[in-house]
Amino acid sequence: MPDGRRRLLLGSLAWLACGPALAGGPTTAPRLTARHAYVGNLDDTLLAVNADAPVPIASVSKLITAWVILSAGLPLDEKIRVSEADAALSQHTASNLPVGSTWRREELLEWLLVASDNRAAAALARSFPGGWPEFQYAMRALLTQMQLFSFDFGDSSGLSAFNKASARDLGVLLVMLSQSPWFRNLARKPAVGGKMNVNRFAHDRSVSLLAGKTGFTAAAGYCLAMAEEFGGQVFALVVLNARDREARAQDMNALRQFTRQSLASDRGAARDR
Repeated sequence: MPDGRRRLLLGSLAWLACGPALAGGPTTAPRLTARHAYVGNLDDTLLAVNADAPVPIASVSKLITAWVILSAGLPLDEKIRVSEADAALSQHTASNLPVGSTWRREELLEWLLVASDNRAAAALARSFPGGWPEFQYAMRALLTQMQLFSFDFGDSSGLSAFNKASARDLGVLLVMLSQSPWFRNLARKPAVGGKMNVNRFAHDRSVSLLAGKTGFTAAAGYCLAMAEEFGGQVFALVVLNARDREARAQDMNALRQFTRQSLASDRGAARDR
């Protein structure tokens, strides 16, 4: 395991579940409604708020669902028929994918990440070789290989409260996924089938968004995990269990401002040395 990632995963004792921790400099930690937050990359942690506790992550889980499909090398042009079982597994939540309709796997992936369609998540897992048991095994195996041990999964959409991860581990994952052109393209895709991208930051051209996903369930609260480029560096910004949709966006903007200020402070300190 690279030394940088090991430092990020282990951190220092000052960062473990005890509130904001800064990476030096005078930058003040932001006030957040989120119960869990993280800012960092594979080398540095800028801020951690209860960042090592595994908690429900809702539809942020769909990032891992897409990653499993892509890692398996399944044909993206293969057609998959949406079944009644997919509707039932997604708890009959709203969907633009009627039972009986047929979609290419790549189209289902777009519905998954851009529109956060739960029925797309169910169809992708069901059509995986071996079905859900093998899909769940693949999810856990990929994250174990990265030594991200806080993750667990009860379904492919995030509706299950068993879908958990820590903010820190999500940050590591987002930085890794941000290196993929596929995730970069879908993160910024404005709409699919007339449905707007559920992440409002995908529509803000001032945001150098590289990967990301929103999420909400009663158990998880309002969640958002993103990777963004700041001055040539990629940082993950994670907000879990924010108070409401607006508070989630405000928390993320506070983390973005904090990151810019922290990097500016570090550059100023380097010049003074």
